[in-house]
Amino acid sequence: MRVVSGFARGHKLICLEGDAVRPTSDRAKEAIFSALGHKVASSFFLDMFSGSGAIGIEALSHGAAFVAFVEAEISHTDIIQRNLAHVSKAISGSNYKVINDDAGRALLAFKSAGTKFDIIFMDPPYKSLLWKTVLNNIYEMNILREHGIVIVEMGKDEPKPVTPHFNIIKNKVYGAASVYYMELDQ
Repeated sequence: MRVVSGFARGHKLICLEGDAVRPTSDRAKEAIFSALGHKVASSFFLDMFSGSGAIGIEALSHGAAFVAFVEAEISHTDIIQRNLAHVSKAISGSNYKVINDDAGRALLAFKSAGTKFDIIFMDPPYKSLLWKTVLNNIYEMNILREHGIVIVEMGKDEPKPVTPHFNIIKNKVYGAASVYYMELDQ
Protein backbone atom coordinates (compact mmCIF):
# COMPACT_ATOMS: atom_id res chain seq x y z
CA MET A 1 0.00 0.00 0.00
CA ARG A 2 1.33 3.42 -0.93
CA VAL A 3 0.42 7.08 -1.45
CA VAL A 4 -0.58 7.12 -5.12
CA SER A 5 -0.22 10.82 -5.98
CA GLY A 6 0.46 14.32 -4.72
CA PHE A 7 3.29 15.61 -2.54
CA ALA A 8 3.85 12.26 -0.76
CA ARG A 9 3.52 10.12 -3.90
CA GLY A 10 5.27 6.76 -3.64
CA HIS A 11 5.60 6.70 0.16
CA LYS A 12 4.81 3.22 1.42
CA LEU A 13 2.25 2.94 4.20
CA ILE A 14 1.83 0.21 6.78
CA CYS A 15 -1.38 -1.58 7.63
CA LEU A 16 -2.38 -4.15 10.21
CA GLU A 17 -2.61 -7.69 8.88
CA GLY A 18 -5.68 -9.89 9.07
CA ASP A 19 -9.03 -10.69 7.55
CA ALA A 20 -10.80 -7.82 9.33
CA VAL A 21 -8.57 -5.27 7.56
CA ARG A 22 -9.27 -4.40 3.93
CA PRO A 23 -7.53 -1.19 2.92
CA THR A 24 -8.84 0.74 -0.06
CA SER A 25 -6.91 -0.47 -3.09
CA ASP A 26 -4.36 1.80 -4.77
CA ARG A 27 -6.47 1.61 -7.94
CA ALA A 28 -9.57 2.81 -6.08
CA LYS A 29 -7.64 5.58 -4.28
CA GLU A 30 -6.24 6.82 -7.56
CA ALA A 31 -9.70 6.85 -9.14
CA ILE A 32 -11.32 8.56 -6.14
CA PHE A 33 -8.77 11.37 -6.03
CA SER A 34 -8.83 11.74 -9.81
CA ALA A 35 -12.63 12.14 -9.64
CA LEU A 36 -12.36 14.69 -6.83
CA GLY A 37 -9.70 16.65 -8.71
CA HIS A 38 -9.19 20.22 -7.51
CA LYS A 39 -11.87 19.87 -4.80
CA VAL A 40 -9.31 18.32 -2.41
CA ALA A 41 -6.85 21.23 -2.40
CA SER A 42 -7.59 23.55 0.53
CA SER A 43 -10.55 21.39 1.64
CA PHE A 44 -11.61 20.23 5.08
CA PHE A 45 -11.55 16.44 4.69
CA LEU A 46 -12.96 13.82 7.07
CA ASP A 47 -11.68 10.23 6.89
CA MET A 48 -14.17 8.12 8.88
CA PHE A 49 -13.29 4.54 9.86
CA SER A 50 -9.73 5.48 8.90
CA GLY A 51 -7.96 2.15 9.35
CA SER A 52 -4.39 2.87 8.23
CA GLY A 53 -5.17 6.51 7.40
CA ALA A 54 -4.33 5.97 3.72
CA ILE A 55 -7.29 7.99 2.39
CA GLY A 56 -6.72 10.95 4.70
CA ILE A 57 -2.98 10.88 3.97
CA GLU A 58 -3.80 10.91 0.26
CA ALA A 59 -5.95 14.01 0.91
CA LEU A 60 -3.04 15.69 2.71
CA SER A 61 -0.79 14.72 -0.19
CA HIS A 62 -3.24 16.55 -2.49
CA GLY A 63 -3.12 19.74 -0.40
CA ALA A 64 -6.15 19.44 1.89
CA ALA A 65 -6.17 22.28 4.43
CA PHE A 66 -7.26 19.99 7.27
CA VAL A 67 -7.86 16.27 7.63
CA ALA A 68 -9.61 14.59 10.55
CA PHE A 69 -8.93 10.87 10.93
CA VAL A 70 -11.62 9.07 12.97
CA GLU A 71 -10.90 5.51 14.05
CA ALA A 72 -12.34 3.57 17.02
CA GLU A 73 -9.60 0.92 17.24
CA ILE A 74 -6.52 2.12 19.17
CA SER A 75 -4.25 -0.27 17.27
CA HIS A 76 -5.33 1.42 14.03
CA THR A 77 -4.82 4.95 15.39
CA ASP A 78 -1.26 3.94 16.29
CA ILE A 79 -0.75 2.85 12.64
CA ILE A 80 -2.22 6.16 11.41
CA GLN A 81 0.25 8.09 13.62
CA ARG A 82 3.15 5.99 12.31
CA ASN A 83 2.08 6.53 8.69
CA LEU A 84 1.72 10.28 9.27
CA ALA A 85 5.21 10.39 10.79
CA HIS A 86 6.55 8.52 7.76
CA VAL A 87 5.16 11.06 5.25
CA SER A 88 5.67 14.12 7.47
CA LYS A 89 8.48 15.68 5.41
CA ALA A 90 6.44 15.44 2.19
CA ILE A 91 3.37 17.03 3.80
CA SER A 92 5.10 19.40 6.23
CA GLY A 93 2.86 22.14 7.53
CA SER A 94 -0.24 20.02 7.08
CA ASN A 95 -3.01 20.39 9.60
CA TYR A 96 -4.61 17.18 10.81
CA LYS A 97 -6.07 15.49 13.86
CA VAL A 98 -6.25 11.78 14.69
CA ILE A 99 -9.29 10.94 16.81
CA ASN A 100 -9.60 7.61 18.61
CA ASP A 101 -13.37 7.42 19.07
CA ASP A 102 -16.49 5.97 17.49
CA ALA A 103 -18.12 7.75 14.57
CA GLY A 104 -21.15 9.04 16.48
CA ARG A 105 -19.19 10.73 19.28
CA ALA A 106 -16.66 12.15 16.81
CA LEU A 107 -19.43 13.67 14.67
CA LEU A 108 -21.05 15.16 17.77
CA ALA A 109 -17.70 16.73 18.74
CA PHE A 110 -17.38 18.26 15.25
CA LYS A 111 -20.90 19.67 15.54
CA SER A 112 -20.14 21.15 18.98
CA ALA A 113 -16.94 22.73 17.66
CA GLY A 114 -18.70 24.11 14.57
CA THR A 115 -16.41 22.12 12.25
CA LYS A 116 -17.77 21.45 8.76
CA PHE A 117 -16.22 19.41 5.98
CA ASP A 118 -16.05 19.75 2.21
CA ILE A 119 -15.38 16.04 1.67
CA ILE A 120 -16.30 13.13 3.94
CA PHE A 121 -14.98 9.68 3.11
CA MET A 122 -16.26 6.69 5.03
CA ASP A 123 -15.32 3.05 4.79
CA PRO A 124 -17.27 1.33 7.58
CA PRO A 125 -16.98 -2.42 8.11
CA TYR A 126 -18.73 -4.15 5.23
CA LYS A 127 -22.27 -5.40 5.89
CA SER A 128 -22.45 -3.45 9.16
CA LEU A 129 -25.03 -0.91 7.94
CA LEU A 130 -23.15 1.76 9.92
CA TRP A 131 -23.30 3.95 6.82
CA LYS A 132 -27.03 4.53 7.51
CA THR A 133 -26.42 5.94 10.97
CA VAL A 134 -23.41 7.97 9.91
CA LEU A 135 -25.15 9.52 6.88
CA ASN A 136 -28.13 10.40 9.08
CA ASN A 137 -25.80 11.96 11.68
CA ILE A 138 -23.93 13.95 9.02
CA TYR A 139 -27.24 15.40 7.86
CA GLU A 140 -28.74 16.04 11.31
CA MET A 141 -25.53 17.51 12.74
CA ASN A 142 -25.04 19.70 9.66
CA ILE A 143 -21.31 19.04 9.34
CA LEU A 144 -21.16 18.90 5.52
CA ARG A 145 -20.54 22.24 3.85
CA GLU A 146 -22.76 23.46 1.04
CA HIS A 147 -21.77 21.67 -2.19
CA GLY A 148 -19.86 19.12 -0.12
CA ILE A 149 -19.52 15.49 -1.07
CA VAL A 150 -19.73 12.24 0.88
CA ILE A 151 -17.97 9.14 -0.45
CA VAL A 152 -19.08 5.77 0.89
CA GLU A 153 -17.04 2.62 0.27
CA MET A 154 -18.85 -0.66 0.84
CA GLY A 155 -18.97 -4.22 -0.43
CA LYS A 156 -20.09 -4.44 -4.06
CA ASP A 157 -22.71 -7.03 -3.08
CA GLU A 158 -24.34 -4.71 -0.52
CA PRO A 159 -27.48 -2.68 -1.34
CA LYS A 160 -26.99 0.93 -2.47
CA PRO A 161 -26.72 3.44 0.39
CA VAL A 162 -30.11 5.07 -0.19
CA THR A 163 -31.26 7.74 2.27
CA PRO A 164 -33.85 10.53 2.11
CA HIS A 165 -31.19 13.24 2.60
CA PHE A 166 -28.52 12.28 0.05
CA ASN A 167 -28.47 11.62 -3.69
CA ILE A 168 -26.04 9.21 -5.30
CA ILE A 169 -24.32 11.12 -8.10
CA LYS A 170 -21.82 8.46 -9.13
CA ASN A 171 -21.00 4.81 -8.41
CA LYS A 172 -17.88 2.85 -9.35
CA VAL A 173 -16.84 -0.74 -8.58
CA TYR A 174 -13.22 -1.68 -7.82
CA GLY A 175 -12.77 -5.39 -7.16
CA ALA A 176 -14.86 -6.30 -4.10
CA ALA A 177 -15.61 -2.64 -3.29
CA SER A 178 -18.30 -0.31 -4.52
CA VAL A 179 -17.69 3.43 -4.11
CA TYR A 180 -20.63 5.84 -3.99
CA TYR A 181 -20.31 9.61 -4.41
CA MET A 182 -23.18 11.42 -2.71
CA GLU A 183 -24.40 14.96 -2.20
CA LEU A 184 -27.11 16.49 -0.07
CA ASP A 185 -30.59 16.46 -1.55
CA GLN A 186 -31.21 20.16 -2.19
